[in-house]
Amino acid sequence: MAHIVELRGMSNERLEEMLENAREELFNLRFQAASARLENTARIRVVRREVAQIQEVLHKRQLAVEAAQRQPEIAGALADKTWNADVHFDYEQNGWVVTFRSKDGAELARALIDLNKKSAGKRKQRDEANLVKSYEVIG
Repeated sequence: MAHIVELRGMSNERLEEMLENAREELFNLRFQAASARLENTARIRVVRREVAQIQEVLHKRQLAVEAAQRQPEIAGALADKTWNADVHFDYEQNGWVVTFRSKDGAELARALIDLNKKSAGKRKQRDEANLVKSYEVIG
């Protein structure tokens, strides 16, 4: 299994492929366990952890894009345009970097999102705009 640092560097397509394979392996392991043919029961725990780590990376990427989209200036730059979002984790800045690009590849906006910020109060009441550490509207 890849380390979380390696998972963060992989593309969404590769992560989804790995997730599908891990879920299939988990199904087979559970089936073997139910029929008393599984020799290494600890493998179930390892595969469950793999699934959880992959899901976590994919979920954090989606949350970073959503948080960046809620920034009013970025939302204005993306309005009435078709765009793609590229997301990667920057270890130097300790946050998710979201880059919005138009279909022709021109960069529209960029934001640094800190999903690890602690909030005072309930989680649902967290001010999502505070997750944006910095942003830049380019096009």
